[in-house]
Amino acid sequence: MNSSGKDGSSGSVHEWINSLGVLCAVALSLFALYRDQTQRASDEEREAMKVAVYWNGPAAAPTGVMVENQQSVRIVDVTVRLEVGGASVQQVEFGEVHSCTMDWFSFGDHQSQVRTDAMVVLQFRDGSGRRWQMKPGAVLNKIDDKESRRADGDELVAAWGLKRGTSPSNGCG
Repeated sequence: MNSSGKDGSSGSVHEWINSLGVLCAVALSLFALYRDQTQRASDEEREAMKVAVYWNGPAAAPTGVMVENQQSVRIVDVTVRLEVGGASVQQVEFGEVHSCTMDWFSFGDHQSQVRTDAMVVLQFRDGSGRRWQMKPGAVLNKIDDKESRRADGDELVAAWGLKRGTSPSNGCG
């Protein structure tokens, strides 16, 4: 018997109830944390999808390449890679693209030297420092520094002396 003269079973029930309450509170906290992280990741991805890459002109004979940034912040380390078999064969370094703009490079006299058989891959770093890679079909993935800083393929801006163009984005507002 305990000091109250009871057999102690009521103390056990209270301990179980308290333990169950603590367990439920921990479970709810973990669920809320998971939900917040999932929502944040979804928001980051939705924002990254506001960046796109396009060929200027027909895909069979493009006259240039354009990156459109509909985000409210600039993006940096912007590179368009032309990849064949997973390896870059040519790339166009944009550097940065300001918010609500479309930036492009025209190929000019070098149009016939562009690898139109290649897959177009866009890589950039957003305003929060996250690195992204977009492949055809709006396949978007976060990437690390190593993957984004590959030094393969011909860099066309410097090699061909390409000139940059800029205009406001139509879909930004």
